[in-house]
Amino acid sequence: MYSRQVSSEVRTGRLPRRPPARELGDRRRYLGALVALVLGTTAFAFQQTAVVPALPTIEGDLGAPTRLSAWLLTGYLVVAAVTAPLLGKLGDRHGKHRLILIALASFLVGSVGAALAPSIGWLIVFRSLQGLGGAVFPLSQSVVRDEFPEARVGTGMGWLTSAFGLGGALGLGLTGFLVEAFSWRSVFVSGAVLVVLAAVLVRLLVPPSPVRNQARLDMPGAALLGVGLALVLIPITEGERWGWTSPPTLGLGVAGALALVAWVRHELRAHEPLVDLRALGARPVLFANMTTFLLGYVLFGMLFLVPHLVESPGGSTGYGFGASALETGLFLLPNAVGQLLAGPVSGWVAERSSQKATLAGGLLLLAAGAGALALFHAEPLEVVIGTFLMGVGLGFAIGPGTTLVAEGVRRAETGVATALNSVTRRMGGAVGGQVAAALLAAFALGAGAPAESAFTLGFLVSAAVALAGVGCALAVPRGG
Repeated sequence: MYSRQVSSEVRTGRLPRRPPARELGDRRRYLGALVALVLGTTAFAFQQTAVVPALPTIEGDLGAPTRLSAWLLTGYLVVAAVTAPLLGKLGDRHGKHRLILIALASFLVGSVGAALAPSIGWLIVFRSLQGLGGAVFPLSQSVVRDEFPEARVGTGMGWLTSAFGLGGALGLGLTGFLVEAFSWRSVFVSGAVLVVLAAVLVRLLVPPSPVRNQARLDMPGAALLGVGLALVLIPITEGERWGWTSPPTLGLGVAGALALVAWVRHELRAHEPLVDLRALGARPVLFANMTTFLLGYVLFGMLFLVPHLVESPGGSTGYGFGASALETGLFLLPNAVGQLLAGPVSGWVAERSSQKATLAGGLLLLAAGAGALALFHAEPLEVVIGTFLMGVGLGFAIGPGTTLVAEGVRRAETGVATALNSVTRRMGGAVGGQVAAALLAAFALGAGAPAESAFTLGFLVSAAVALAGVGCALAVPRGG
């Protein structure tokens, strides 16, 4: 009876805020679903960061130049950015738990293939296939929005954010050990094991979502969005190597911008668009996505700057600690631990204050951490404190940002809305990483190593960007 009611309300656009069973507090069921979603998010986040410390070893083992190994990051990023909104829309239509399983299955194939890859070309292919797992996190957030009792949504979002931090911590902290004890292939094997466990739990514990959108899939819109994002992301990630004013960089950037303009025009005219741009243009959603973009900039800028800082040998450069790959992961570990600890607390704080206040507070902590790294990085403990503070800020900011986006659209569109929010964070991250790289290249010493002032400026820019994010968060209308 209830399923027929929901289907009718979906078709007419009128949806209940929560399924009645959830309002009664089916505690054991939603806790089981949360465990499954947390493990799936952890598996995805582990593989997202684990490949970074292993890149030098992969290059040496497969005889790959840096320009090719960079595609282990670029290919993954592009595929994740292109497919997350499409899988989010399919999740709105066919059920989010089903699309989570499809994303995890694709992720598993990519992990196994990467572990067995005989060459850098095949490794890039399978690593790109892993990018389909980029939809796991936003789809999991949508399940929490659809399935959990109203009072538990903030806490559920917080635990997913913590899982993201935990996976990142495992990826950064364990990769050096796995590479030294076994080989870089064991990193992908470990990821495959986590994915299998997550898929089993999702299949058993996550119920089919009653919230469905029966509209037809907008394939022209999906194609234009995918092409546009890919053409914009590729020159952003390759601009330093190609040259920022080179014909390939400018040509692809212009082509990508034109494709995105065509996508916007198509979506505004389509009877059943992939994304309701008018809803996403509403002030709460717009400013939440702007904040997420700036958050991504700060996060990936930090992940680029800190390894280069700590791996510098000191001596002639006057900074750095000569850290190994394993030690570099340990320097980044406090950031992930900060996310892990702050995630559940952010949900508790948001439930007792507001999502916008928690989001603004997280960005303020990010600004403080980046500012601390700009001024104090002469001792290892100073770097650890700065990265930990930034991790706490991320833990407070990620969940509320996504929640504000989800609350600003119809429940039948939460999948694609949260997926686009994740894409926005990746876009900001691509810009942040490349700006950081450009600063290090622009302020170089005679030997080619970056000057210390490059790191100071890079962290100060990140602090300023985070403060701009505070302003965007505070611009969300009252009640967010």
